[in-house]
Amino acid sequence: MPPLNKFICPVCGGALEKNGNSLVCKSGHLFDISAKGYVNLVTGGARRLSGDGKELIRARERVMAAGYYRSLYALIGENFDFESGDVILDVGTGDGSFAGKLKELFPAADVIATDLAKHAIAHAAARYPGVAYAVANSARLPVADSTLSAVTAVFTSVFPAEIRRVLKKGGLFIKVTPAANHLLGLKKALYDVVRTNVEDESVPEGFKKRNTMYARDVYTARGEGIKDLVEMTPYSVKTAPARLMALYPKDELATQTEFRVDVYEKDTI
Repeated sequence: MPPLNKFICPVCGGALEKNGNSLVCKSGHLFDISAKGYVNLVTGGARRLSGDGKELIRARERVMAAGYYRSLYALIGENFDFESGDVILDVGTGDGSFAGKLKELFPAADVIATDLAKHAIAHAAARYPGVAYAVANSARLPVADSTLSAVTAVFTSVFPAEIRRVLKKGGLFIKVTPAANHLLGLKKALYDVVRTNVEDESVPEGFKKRNTMYARDVYTARGEGIKDLVEMTPYSVKTAPARLMALYPKDELATQTEFRVDVYEKDTI
């Protein structure tokens, strides 16, 4: 049973308890649990926000299934140890594969995940039932203050003050971003002049840097997988259509993956 009770009421901030096929707080605010096991905790006008599109979510899942995050998963498994009593939140979870891997790596811990895209959360909940999924905005997380052991954010927008709020004393903020040479092979296939990525060296306010690690590998996209890879990057809209059309028919494309993993600890001073 996924730990849906780790979420709080987005209206009053009260604890949520399962009552039949719903979550309800003491004030009577009620949120239905879908048939796929997730809950929608976005209220009011914010429901119009959508997040990533359905096709992008499907492309992401196919790329992940082909081993895109292989080196990243290995790094996470080798450098962290979450146990019973720990609660990990994956924000902006997308297709849910990273949250699902967290549950696989740390089965005793509770893993919860949020995304603004309802269809993404529905897909993730059906694919990785051991994780508690909620439709929610990362700028206003439906999680109580100082309750989480870790928050992961992989290639997604973050709100450090909100992440700090939900982390307990000594809790970790694990941020994954593209390192300098990430997808360099893909960029060389698309552009005549190639620039490496600029890495973010800043430390979020309210945190202290624990360390920075890198996960490096070579990812080979084959056939339709080349288009899937491009579709989940900004290059799908920044590249001239003619260059994309010249790339897609290729049999395969090998490119570097280089993930930067910054680990910050909640600063209690």
